[in-house]
Amino acid sequence: MPSALARKAAPVTAAGIAFALALAAAPPAAATGTTASVRVKVTGGAYTASVGTGTVARFVFGGFYCAAGDGSPTPLTALVDADEEFGFGVQARWDAATQDFVVTSIHGDVADDSKKWTAYVNEKKITTGPCGTAIKDNDKVRWTLEAPKK
Repeated sequence: MPSALARKAAPVTAAGIAFALALAAAPPAAATGTTASVRVKVTGGAYTASVGTGTVARFVFGGFYCAAGDGSPTPLTALVDADEEFGFGVQARWDAATQDFVVTSIHGDVADDSKKWTAYVNEKKITTGPCGTAIKDNDKVRWTLEAPKK
């Protein structure tokens, strides 16, 4: 039986999986394995939550190693860990253009052409992908469903 995470993951193309696995055959040597205790908040849709969780750089959504360049956990690992602990119902897809994941749904609140799931760390919008932004102890990670700014 697939894990809870595998059952929740959105379909990812075979090419995306192959590329991710090629990049992520093993964690980078620089990975520290340090756990960060963070607050994860979900806003902008019908479902809202604010929970404390621990997170670490790790494999997510079928085999992609998600860690910032220095081996730190990320906004996506925090969301996935909160999902596993509290049942957020997170779905994501691999985006070949950005070489990172895009969150497509949290607890049934679905991103579409008019609104996207956007991550903030300590109330600052991330400027890299959700697996490329480092987080640390006591950070506040917020995922908000919002209309993209034009």
